[in-house]
Amino acid sequence: MKKYIIILFIVFMSQIKLFSQKPEKVIIDSTHYYYKLVPKSKPIGTIIILHGGSEDAEGVMNQITLDEIALKNNFIVIFPNIEDDDFKMSVSQELLNNIAKQIVEKHKVSKDKIFLGGLSGGGMQTITYTEKAIRDKNTYFIPKAIFALDPPLDYENMYYRYQREVERNFSEVGVNEAKWFLEEMEKNLGGTPETARDQYIQNSMFSYRQKDGGNAKYLLNIPIKIYTEPGVEWQLKNRHRDLYDLNCADISAMINFLQLKGNKKAEIVVTHDKGVRPDGTIHPHSWSIMDSTDCMAWILKQMK
Repeated sequence: MKKYIIILFIVFMSQIKLFSQKPEKVIIDSTHYYYKLVPKSKPIGTIIILHGGSEDAEGVMNQITLDEIALKNNFIVIFPNIEDDDFKMSVSQELLNNIAKQIVEKHKVSKDKIFLGGLSGGGMQTITYTEKAIRDKNTYFIPKAIFALDPPLDYENMYYRYQREVERNFSEVGVNEAKWFLEEMEKNLGGTPETARDQYIQNSMFSYRQKDGGNAKYLLNIPIKIYTEPGVEWQLKNRHRDLYDLNCADISAMINFLQLKGNKKAEIVVTHDKGVRPDGTIHPHSWSIMDSTDCMAWILKQMK
């Protein structure tokens, strides 16, 4: 029994991240807040890491080591908790403006050395904020560089993918998610891709059917790195999805577009069998597909 308890304790502890420094929780309003880690030495930059749609800031902090590595390299690290964003990413834009302003003013760091990244919906928020910063010039900062993990990019393609998910009616989890997204997209974007196509193009991060890439054309001078894991075998077995249904299709298309247009700092990292959730469940859409050491090395490279 004693041996069994020790084994359980070891397994439990392996799921918990032990911080060398306790994150400070900063309240923004009744709904939103962020965690902040500040290096002991003078910070040289800031990294803001955004959670996905079905998780929170605390969950991300326990899944990656990028923050610990960044602290050792004298970066401030921020984990915002963002609730109820829409498909135009207006909530995240306002919050990121406020958070960045607070950090710059309090810690006297440059707003020209802010890095932004996130998983899934957090990746969508990252890319949308950056595109608006350049297109509309209405944000507090323009990110120095951005990274994302398996973000959906093209709303038109996304809509049709969810339609197929409902029609196949194979996975209860997948179908319920698809129905929710279809309803929210029609509500937020004013209809379907047939009835409100301009809104789908205007708010997508990338538009495959547009020769100019849609909003992706505003990323031509921004270093961008996207991690994705197709996990085709897993997708077929657990969701009956094929490559046409996966984010990796639009991700590879956007990176290809950026490279062809001259962005030599647009990169894609395709992983295999790295997607694992904190509870040990295999899933290609996970934080584990990002190598934190690799990401930190890439960030430092952009600082030069």
